[in-house]
Amino acid sequence: MLPTNLAGVGSISTYGWIVTIIGVIALALVFAKSSLLTPRAGGIVAYANDAFGPFVGFQSTMCYWISAWIGNVALLVAGVGYLSYFFPALHNPMYGCLAAIAILWAFVVLGSFGAKVAGSAQSFTASCMLVVVLGVGLVGWFWFKPQLFLEVYNATGKSDGNAIMSAASLALWGFLGVESAVVSSGQVKDPERTVPRATVFGLLIASACYVSSSTVIMGIVPHKVLVGSSAPFADAARYMFGPMAGNIASALSIIACFGSISGWLILQSEAPRAGAKAGLFPEFFAHVNKNDVPMKSLVFTGVLMTLVLAMTASPNLADQFKIIILMSVFASLMPYMYALIALPVIMISKKINRGPTFMFYTVLVVIGMAYSMFALLGSGADSLYWGTLMMVLTIPMYSYVAHKKAKKGGEILFATADESI
Repeated sequence: MLPTNLAGVGSISTYGWIVTIIGVIALALVFAKSSLLTPRAGGIVAYANDAFGPFVGFQSTMCYWISAWIGNVALLVAGVGYLSYFFPALHNPMYGCLAAIAILWAFVVLGSFGAKVAGSAQSFTASCMLVVVLGVGLVGWFWFKPQLFLEVYNATGKSDGNAIMSAASLALWGFLGVESAVVSSGQVKDPERTVPRATVFGLLIASACYVSSSTVIMGIVPHKVLVGSSAPFADAARYMFGPMAGNIASALSIIACFGSISGWLILQSEAPRAGAKAGLFPEFFAHVNKNDVPMKSLVFTGVLMTLVLAMTASPNLADQFKIIILMSVFASLMPYMYALIALPVIMISKKINRGPTFMFYTVLVVIGMAYSMFALLGSGADSLYWGTLMMVLTIPMYSYVAHKKAKKGGEILFATADESI
């Protein structure tokens, strides 16, 4: 769905991609270094907890969890968008919403069978996604028309700077999950050298796929058609090879979107599961069924996802997708920024805050923070409003965590009697 949203920005969105690629590489390298210095279960959330204490750890966990399940709502909306290629009635907000909710709960049931079943499904569905994205991104250049691509340079009605910020926020959606690239550092030979290299090359390959396919589609499908499209890859295939190709691309896209949901549902339950074990989340988030799946957590987030689907229902599926991914991007950026600043704090605590290595990673932290602020501002007033409200709500919610810690005899206040006076 990104080509449709980026078409709403215009061909200037190319600069948004460039800014995002630079920013995401800086983020990934900082996260990789943190994982090598302090290998911890929980990843970037754990680094925030180490550097800034339990409240920031709680806040990061909450934001990361919210980002994960809201991102799954976006997958559902994208899948329904491609499904509407075959069933136009799904453009009706009520029908589209009901279809997405029915599909969601079907995959909650599938997710209850465990990661093995979900993983088997995703091996196939990822292949379907690659066929569509690489097929259009590579072959589509033979149909590319520069005049179509340059037809609308800045469609936002705002300054070029604002347009680039909007594009950067949208483009970040394609890279959410970049922090997971460092999870397996402990299983890699020569991780100090291998992990950063693999991270950068992997991101560059993914970036080439994203930028190529989005650019090609904007140069194949007329702007007026593309900005209202709920199935941009299918529309591009239709312009290239005819209606049958559009049907095939849409079918493969449906499989790719829906097929990945069960795995992501399980993944989204891991952060609150770890949080529950650490006393940051209610205990029911850690309760598992016989397949080691935190089923109560899945059902709870399923209810939340259903509410978001109902609240954001729109006759324009591309608009609904944009609202949801910007909510997810905002929620991701907060734990990203905490994890960025955690690295120099960790390096200082380990007394490795001198020399070229420290300076190199400090520069990366600055680039990563600058990009995060850039993307945060580009997410729009609505995302900033709801995101800020979400952050504020974590403050009184932390009292629950303090209560649970006190019941277990944990330390709540960290000031001595003299300091409190």
